[in-house]
Amino acid sequence: MSLTLIDRFHPRLTREQQVKIEAGKLRKIDEIELLAPQQMQPLAQLSLVMLGIGLIFFVALTIGAYAWHYHMAIAPLNLPGVLLWILLNILAYIIILPVHEAIHGLIFLLWGGKPYFGTKLPFALYCGAKEQLFRRNQYLVVSLASLVVITLAAIILTLVLPGLASYVLFGTVGNFSGAAGDVWVARRLWKQPSYIMVEDTQTGYTAWEIDTSPN
Repeated sequence: MSLTLIDRFHPRLTREQQVKIEAGKLRKIDEIELLAPQQMQPLAQLSLVMLGIGLIFFVALTIGAYAWHYHMAIAPLNLPGVLLWILLNILAYIIILPVHEAIHGLIFLLWGGKPYFGTKLPFALYCGAKEQLFRRNQYLVVSLASLVVITLAAIILTLVLPGLASYVLFGTVGNFSGAAGDVWVARRLWKQPSYIMVEDTQTGYTAWEIDTSPN
């Protein structure tokens, strides 16, 4: 096993801990595979709950903001307009997938890591960091950044330009629901001590701590 501790902001501590890592002083304390059979049902349930929350929140916010700006709940509807709305929303959902993963990648880069990107059929993208360790709080930021950034951007867009925001509603809600895995990981990691180090995997993580025992 060859793991590199990543932390550009604490170089001295990182060097000291890297020596212990290379000496085999790591002890595994937790791991999770989100695609394991026992995880699929609770993860799907969380995603469904987040879908409902996201749909209710953003539909209500869009209608409210539209009414505030234009003094009507929705724009006048016609068939070409509805078809355009559906088409652009589907496109927004597709585009948001790589944007979501790109934000993960940017946070990996922020900490000094080297992200990589991949796909899983039929159409799933992922961003990881092979053979790299991140401190727990750094990895929490990686996990939640895409959800927080895209959701806040969507809220601002809806409040300022509700008409335009309605054309990316599928993408906004899909991102919120699709972040269930990120939320699951963050919730589980939050229960771990802050000093642990996290190894990213394609479908989860492995958590390690430095073994301080004399042998």
